[in-house]
Amino acid sequence: MAWMLPNQEERGSFGEVHSMAHYMALGASLLYNGAPYEATRLLSYMRQTYIAPDGDFDMPEIREGIVGRMQECRYMPSWVIFSAHVNLAYDISMQGIPHVLKYQDEETGGLYGSEKDRGAGAGVINTASTCLGGIAAVVTGRIEKAKRMGDHVVDNLIGTNPDLKKAFFPIWEKGNGLRTDDDAPASPNVPKVLLRNEPVQGHFLTGMIMAFLCDLYQATRDRKYLDGALTMYEFGVGESPVVYENTLSHKFAWGCASLYRQTGEASHLESACRVCDHLVSTQESDGSYLMDGAPADWPYQSRLNLASQFALWIRFVLNQL
Repeated sequence: MAWMLPNQEERGSFGEVHSMAHYMALGASLLYNGAPYEATRLLSYMRQTYIAPDGDFDMPEIREGIVGRMQECRYMPSWVIFSAHVNLAYDISMQGIPHVLKYQDEETGGLYGSEKDRGAGAGVINTASTCLGGIAAVVTGRIEKAKRMGDHVVDNLIGTNPDLKKAFFPIWEKGNGLRTDDDAPASPNVPKVLLRNEPVQGHFLTGMIMAFLCDLYQATRDRKYLDGALTMYEFGVGESPVVYENTLSHKFAWGCASLYRQTGEASHLESACRVCDHLVSTQESDGSYLMDGAPADWPYQSRLNLASQFALWIRFVLNQL
């Protein structure tokens, strides 16, 4: 926070930020870390900059033709909906959620990963967008829509993965089902495979799945969602400490804290703390963060996005202690 807050400008923005992706979790992070006024100022700026009159998301980076790997999918808007809603900016969240739900596939219940696939009614059902869209749906009261997303995650993804003692395959393609082959199509913010007990795996996705399913369990008390979260926890923890040794696991802290809130199991809280211990150990002297292996000149806007997320997970974990 001490690194981020001095960068806030009079209009509420945070300096040279070129994409809504770098702001998506910042509003929630500011609120939960004791800076509600700054969060309100940021959301006022975002309301003017990124929100269309009909409540949809109108990102300047897309209008200006700047290519970004997450621009089309509903992952970023879902984050903004969550951040806005917890800050009581209901005009953003309640008007925005119907536009996210337009990406929901009628058959699977998951969210398409791109406008092109949505329009065609075919292609990849994006796991990251489905989980964050589900969290946004829960927080805004769209429980039935969220349940359909949760059913897709539990039944189509977790339920059909062939061997979770070895790997988790998160790519689901409508018409072809779970893709476990080397030619599986790429999809924004979703690795093609996570290998159990191997280092440098994208367990941000594992944590995201756990957090969503725990939120859905809290809203519905349907045990299948908690069981799904527990399954993903066991997959992530594995039989080695590698999940705790890389910043790619940062959202695993979020998932473990969410799981502990539902189960009260000490091992879940311990796992969350171990991830956070690694995150804290990587903090730069100025208070910002880099991903493991990132160059020293990593751009400011990426540091801002990372610092806002890491501070949020650490706060979520601290709140459970």
